[in-house]
Amino acid sequence: MKFTSLLTLSASATFALADVTLREAAKDFLFGVAGNTNRFNNDTYMEALSQFNYMVAENGCKLSGIQAEEGVFDFTDCDAHYEKALELGMKFRGHCLIWHNYQPEWFQNLKGEDLKNAIINHITTVLTHYKGKIDTWDIVNEALADVDATEENPFVLRDSFLLQEVPDYIDIAFKTAREIDPNLKLFYNEYYNEGGPHYNWFGQNLKKSNATFNFAKDLLDRGVPLDGVGLQYHIQSTSYPTYDQVMEVMAKYAEIGLEVQITEIDVRLDGKLTPELYELQARLYAEALKACLDSSNCTAFLIWGVSDFDSWISYGHPTIFDENYAPKSAYYSLLNVLKEYNNSENDSNDSDDEMIEIESDTAVEENEDSESDSN
Repeated sequence: MKFTSLLTLSASATFALADVTLREAAKDFLFGVAGNTNRFNNDTYMEALSQFNYMVAENGCKLSGIQAEEGVFDFTDCDAHYEKALELGMKFRGHCLIWHNYQPEWFQNLKGEDLKNAIINHITTVLTHYKGKIDTWDIVNEALADVDATEENPFVLRDSFLLQEVPDYIDIAFKTAREIDPNLKLFYNEYYNEGGPHYNWFGQNLKKSNATFNFAKDLLDRGVPLDGVGLQYHIQSTSYPTYDQVMEVMAKYAEIGLEVQITEIDVRLDGKLTPELYELQARLYAEALKACLDSSNCTAFLIWGVSDFDSWISYGHPTIFDENYAPKSAYYSLLNVLKEYNNSENDSNDSDDEMIEIESDTAVEENEDSESDSN
């Protein structure tokens, strides 16, 4: 597929400019977003949400959302996400079963065998509840330390309470999941692993693309079941990968038989907001989607948050809809990629679909104070 850049400068865009929706342009490709039930009563939010054909719960299906109290499983919020996805004709992705962060105190305070049994019990109960309903889950989330591979250390596991108390918790999690639902796609999900640099406030490059690959390959080599790796793809306008770097990462996973999915993409804008910065955001979103569509093993693309108002990042305008749910330039850049890809796939030279001239977001703020990342 040849991708054509159509970034031009004009006025702010509206839904009316698009002849098809993102969902229509995506066709059978899984093009998704992180949803949140606390917005489901907002009609404008729901209109934007309906642009996608794939949903993941931002928080409702995590351990803290399902088992806040030990042994008491409350699926109310996760079920509400899943049922809304069905209502809208969307597929649903599970996220996430085991994670070191934002966990209830009872879980963090368990020791040894008690924690091991709690891990097994949680995975067993949740996957049994959703067996035959959800076909893909992030089994383990963010288990690696923020360092990339070296000759001495192909990967380094995060020194979390999980690792300290149950050193083989990752193996246990994936093996339990496979036993409970043999048809489920088991994913490992990680950040800073899509190929580009990731500089923190101290100038340290926290990339871990090679470490994540080595970790995944090690699991496979040891017979631990794994079907795919999630590339979270949280990037910013001052630190991002190239299309070629992302393609290289995805190709490496293809060589060892693993799927990849872009699972949580957002593109934070750093510094003073300008039309050129919004153009860059549009290009970075488009290049990420293009890399996924051009890779035979990339099976889904999900944005982490419907709009800038809903994003977990409180600054930097990171999504494809603004605070008022108006589509930004990034929306149209993604739409163009989907349309061009599907036209190419169908060899539809006489297609009525036309590429949309991308309009820059001109209503920019004079300045925006920089904040530390809340990751």
